[in-house]
Amino acid sequence: MNSLAEKLVSGIARLLPAGKPADDPLVSLKAAASWIEGLPAGDAYKSQQAIYTELKRFNETSADFSKDRLAIFMLLDEKSRDLQDTLVRQYLRNPRMSRQVESQLWHAVYGLNWEVARGYHTFVLHISHETGKNPLDASIPLITLRAIRAFGQLLKWRAIRYLPASEKLWLRLHNLYRIAETHDFQGQLQRAYPEETTECSCQSAYLHIMMLNLANSGTLYPKHLDLLDRWLCLWHAQLKLDAQLDAETHTFSVDLSADQGPRRVRKPQTDKPIRFWSTTDLLTVVQALRNALKKGGTPAQSGLGDNARSAESIELLDHLQHQWASLEDREQRRAPRAPIKRLVDVAHGLNAIFGQLKVTNSPPRVSPYGTGLNYHEEDDVRVYGFITDRTREHVESTQTQAVTAAINAPDVERWVMHDESECGFGAVVESRDKDWLRVGALIGIKTHESDTWQIGMVRRLSRINNDTSSVGIETLAETPSLISLQDAGTADYTVKGSANSPPTLPNSGLILTDSKGNRTLILDPVHYLSGKVCQVSGATDLKLILLGKPIESSEGWIRVTTQPLEG
Repeated sequence: MNSLAEKLVSGIARLLPAGKPADDPLVSLKAAASWIEGLPAGDAYKSQQAIYTELKRFNETSADFSKDRLAIFMLLDEKSRDLQDTLVRQYLRNPRMSRQVESQLWHAVYGLNWEVARGYHTFVLHISHETGKNPLDASIPLITLRAIRAFGQLLKWRAIRYLPASEKLWLRLHNLYRIAETHDFQGQLQRAYPEETTECSCQSAYLHIMMLNLANSGTLYPKHLDLLDRWLCLWHAQLKLDAQLDAETHTFSVDLSADQGPRRVRKPQTDKPIRFWSTTDLLTVVQALRNALKKGGTPAQSGLGDNARSAESIELLDHLQHQWASLEDREQRRAPRAPIKRLVDVAHGLNAIFGQLKVTNSPPRVSPYGTGLNYHEEDDVRVYGFITDRTREHVESTQTQAVTAAINAPDVERWVMHDESECGFGAVVESRDKDWLRVGALIGIKTHESDTWQIGMVRRLSRINNDTSSVGIETLAETPSLISLQDAGTADYTVKGSANSPPTLPNSGLILTDSKGNRTLILDPVHYLSGKVCQVSGATDLKLILLGKPIESSEGWIRVTTQPLEG
């Protein structure tokens, strides 16, 4: 009888849908731990994507808010952190990666942060609605802290791509903080993850996100946003939220009922749940750090990290003092903007700028193949003693084609500028396929009313949507002159202007001369070496120059001081 019953049960089981396999990481905590151990150790991207897939499946299929299910989710989150950090480092250390690789890495990092935020947010909402009758009540402070930090990472990674906050992202973050206040654990210090050595609270994590957002003006490089994110972890003690406004001390405010980030305190509405805070103590710390670096201290000695550089850190601290200052103390815009509609040609990248200046500087009758007569002209002189009309027309046609090709080159675009100041332009441009368009990009600008090119840098970038971006451009007052440079050794190893080294191929550069006669040089960083001596062609009053200290650099270009030498 028992045998018949067993056969019956076995037959029915074969007809029913199969259950979850034993190695499914979502079955139990033990299965999740075993599955994680089997991930490929040498492939961070593949392992991270595997965990991302399971977190996404967890969020899309789970209606179970049990303690065991939360433990599985938290384990997957914790085990993804090292993998996530590896991908973040790859993204930040390779600013010149292709658009495809950049997109792949960004979506991998952002996607996992989204699933982590989504999962914790769901648990927090469920537990908070059943306060007092849920066995997970003791877990809500920790998972709320993790949720707040995950939403902060979403905002940070959108800023890294110059994207605005997506719909309801701020509102969800504000709601998480309101839950922490409602249950009175917003100031409770706790360690968010086992490997962390410091503790933080929901309030400090929330203010951390506010301050990072206030610092982001669309002018920071991704590596600067990441560096600032790390610095803010050191400054939590200098920030505190208040429910009541003190007009004498408070600098910023945030409306917990609005889908927007922090604002400077102006005329807050008293009928809304607004929180206020002061940045006075924090700015005192920032100023002290800046002074220490100015006196010769290193970022590592100031606790700003082993990988931060002094000049870069001072520049970022200056930016923070400006962005976090009160309205009265904040430095105003250098020059007012005026709305315009002006058509300009934009050449992006050093090589494109070199090409446009070559065309602009070429005399109308000079052969496109070089100075002097070309092959056809020389042949006419030998045979006829003069240049025939047919050859002259051919040369002129070739020149016209060369100029037209330069103007219509793929790295030259036509933009409509929307505003203008003494220092630059503002524009809204189509940016879907412009992977070169980043903060720090070097561009050449020529208005249709002018025959000369200006040098500009992209200083501000904000993605309006997938197709368009708002761009702020700073233009340099100096007119660039195209020159040819050839290595002549170093300042310590030249003899009468000739280097004791094998000859090298010449490379191009842009000389900029200010009103005081000081000259700076823009060139490819590959060809830069401090103290290097270069022979100059193309600038009549310069024969030899000494390359000095860097003034500014970004992807594909560097601007340095120069000193003329006697030839």
